[in-house]
Amino acid sequence: MMVAWSLPRTTGRVYGYLLLRPDPATLDEIATDLEVAKSGASVATRQLVSFGMARTHRQRGSKRLGFDAIYDLKGVIAARELQTRVFLEGLREGAQVASSPVVRRKMANMTQSLDSFIARLGSLAAPPQRRTGT
Repeated sequence: MMVAWSLPRTTGRVYGYLLLRPDPATLDEIATDLEVAKSGASVATRQLVSFGMARTHRQRGSKRLGFDAIYDLKGVIAARELQTRVFLEGLREGAQVASSPVVRRKMANMTQSLDSFIARLGSLAAPPQRRTGT
C-alpha cells in the first residue's frame, strides 16, 4: 500500500492495522500484533505521523503514546503537499547557486513542473462538484 510513496512495508502494515482499529494502539500492541520489532513499529508510526496519516494520543497517567490513523484524505494530501513544498524550496535554492546555466535551466523547469503538480494536488481531495441545472 505504501510502496508508491517509497515507504517500507512495515509502515504500510502499521497503517492498515491502525485503520482497522476502533481505538488508538500503543507501540507494544502494534509490535505484538504485527509480530514486528518495537523499534520498527516506532519508526513506522513516526513516518505515518510525519506524513499526516496518523496522530498520537498521550494516555492518562502514563508516558506511553497511543497511535491512530487519520481517515481524512485531504489531511493526508496536505501533509504530502507540505513535504513537497519543502523539497521544492530546496530545488529553487539549488538552481540559484548552480554554476552551470544548463543545470540552472533544468532545475528551473523541474520547479515549474512541481509547482503545477502541487497546484493540482489539492483538488484531488476536494469533494466532487454536484451538477446543477440538468
